[in-house]
Amino acid sequence: MIDFPRSQNNPRFASLKSGQSFYGAPVGILQLERARSPSIRPYIPGSVGNASTWSVPVRYKTVPDLLNAAEMMQAVTRAATELVHEGAQLITSNCGFMIRYQEAVRAAVDVPVLLSSLLLAPFLERMLPRERALGIITASASSLTPDLFEAAGLPANSKRVVVGLEDAPAFAAAFLNPHGDLDVSAVESETIDAAVALLNDRPDIGMLLLTCSELPPYAAAVQRAIGIPVFDYTSMVEFFVKGLMRRPFDGLY
Repeated sequence: MIDFPRSQNNPRFASLKSGQSFYGAPVGILQLERARSPSIRPYIPGSVGNASTWSVPVRYKTVPDLLNAAEMMQAVTRAATELVHEGAQLITSNCGFMIRYQEAVRAAVDVPVLLSSLLLAPFLERMLPRERALGIITASASSLTPDLFEAAGLPANSKRVVVGLEDAPAFAAAFLNPHGDLDVSAVESETIDAAVALLNDRPDIGMLLLTCSELPPYAAAVQRAIGIPVFDYTSMVEFFVKGLMRRPFDGLY
């Protein structure tokens, strides 16, 4: 038992958690390995990989970039388990396509698992009026295959419209074929252009979901441009954080 300061009017105590090496960092983030790349890019504020993005302390764990699917699955679940042992109360990741490991990690740990912002899609779709569609901007539209939507719980007949940024030069240079630099202004412009074009083509879109973990830095600018609700990785993780750390309400009676 750890001693915790008490007061006469507010007695408190804290229990020791067996095997936990630190406290106060509730979000555990699985990071795909980048060290093998000849050049890597920075994580800017808003990116899942930037610790200042979050309202609470976070803990990162690197997952080796393995080609063998079975080895990759084991590496992901092992890293998630280590994060939980270190004190994480939520497991997320820095890549939306890691949704393919969602069920394996859920089976391996005893805390909530939100590996991809694609998990927001069924929730958002259920909120939309029946005549409205969900717009999705992803890193690569061709890579966002039906099995990944199924893994996220989104029905095959859902009203979704997907657009990728694989042909956007600045985005592709920074995230798909990285050369070490990130033109923040150019990527922001490309993301805005993609969102505006999507809404012009499909004015029935009522909400927009950014599934790439590198797109939250541009969410505010996108929303200013299109005027509809925009969601991303930070929406998902902070939703959980708000439930984990409820604050009392102050106000007038």
